[in-house]
Amino acid sequence: MVAAETESKKHHYVTQAQLRHFAHDAARSKLFVFDKSNGRSYPSTIKNAGSENQFNTLIEGEERLNFEKIFDEVDTNGGLIVNQINQHRSLDWMKESDLFKLADFGTIQLLRTKLSRITPAVLLDQMREILAEFGADLDDPSLAPPTENDAKLSTIMNFFGRDRYRAPFLRLYPGLVQPEGEARLVISDHPVVFSNPFPYGDRGLKSQGIMVSLPLSPMLLLTWHCPTIVERLKHLLVGENPDQQALRAYAEGLFLGKPALVSNMEVERYNALQFEQSRRFIFSHSNKFDTVTLRRSDQAETELQERKSLVEFGRLGEGPRPRPRMPDGWTLVVHGPRDHCLIHIEEIDEEGEGITARTNNLELLNAVATDPHLDYVELLDGPRQRRHLGQVTIELLTERGPGWFSVVHYDYALRALSRQIDRSRSNGTQAALK
Repeated sequence: MVAAETESKKHHYVTQAQLRHFAHDAARSKLFVFDKSNGRSYPSTIKNAGSENQFNTLIEGEERLNFEKIFDEVDTNGGLIVNQINQHRSLDWMKESDLFKLADFGTIQLLRTKLSRITPAVLLDQMREILAEFGADLDDPSLAPPTENDAKLSTIMNFFGRDRYRAPFLRLYPGLVQPEGEARLVISDHPVVFSNPFPYGDRGLKSQGIMVSLPLSPMLLLTWHCPTIVERLKHLLVGENPDQQALRAYAEGLFLGKPALVSNMEVERYNALQFEQSRRFIFSHSNKFDTVTLRRSDQAETELQERKSLVEFGRLGEGPRPRPRMPDGWTLVVHGPRDHCLIHIEEIDEEGEGITARTNNLELLNAVATDPHLDYVELLDGPRQRRHLGQVTIELLTERGPGWFSVVHYDYALRALSRQIDRSRSNGTQAALK
């Protein structure tokens, strides 16, 4: 481990080297800041923008140990790779070692922010509130909230154990985006942001369908794409698809390592993600923050306020949160080891084994039924999840007619247990009706 120092220096949530690409002056030392906590913008030096003293300083009595130096080497490497990408304006020059550095750059930027630092403590506070409702003694030392030193140590340990974060980045396909019109990109104090174009998609780094983006300058955005998106884009390029020219152009740029040109509306969508997923500050070369504060992405409705945590607990007994972008009616979301899809359901047999239903999506049904080991499926009624089954396979019920199928466990022991539970549930329901 790198030895600690006794003197402290400012820790920037986004490195100064990267913020300089968003400067508005010739000396590359000044930019504009928008503060979500009060809705105001102001000019600032890069040195004082999005920074905090003692961020990586452990304080025990009169002893102070500063670990800010552990970021020096990786900050230098990160600044170098950002400069190279901005200079080349492409990724086609990158070798495997460069792609590793790129993934490490994204990982460190994800871990170094205030929002990443405070999230565990916020989650523990929420858990304490839930436990208190069930009569837990919050004075129990095992339920004590983490100290500030605990949070700092967690950041340091995550830094040295960042392989588990870097590995998901390495499975994603990197690309570049460039504004085509007059709109320009901004960057925030938590600039590695997540989106998912699929209505059922989650926003985790390992989630299927995930897209990650990180602004490099007002004119360049770094993106990472889930392999399932990459495969869909490859398939798109095989056909003509005259009505999807913009998406074809995006795919062509991605696979050539060149920036894909995007419209003003798309730039505003990327900026809205920066705004929504930031903790407090937005940084820009311009003092015109109107499109950032007024535009909202279709992923969430975010009020003008400081963000407290990357995630939060739901309430016990409420079930998973609704997915507002899901279509009306019953649908089955299928997640396999290599792909995922949505199947519209026409009819459900409540007495059938597992999830027994009928669909008119015969081609899609036949495709997913070829995989004997699916990760899990979700049965949704509009935006709300009604059932979730893991370690499953889809069996076609050809004797019942076209489109009939059952989702059952591929593990025979689990399948037998599921049958027993279904029988018990059915018997209990019948007894209640007598």
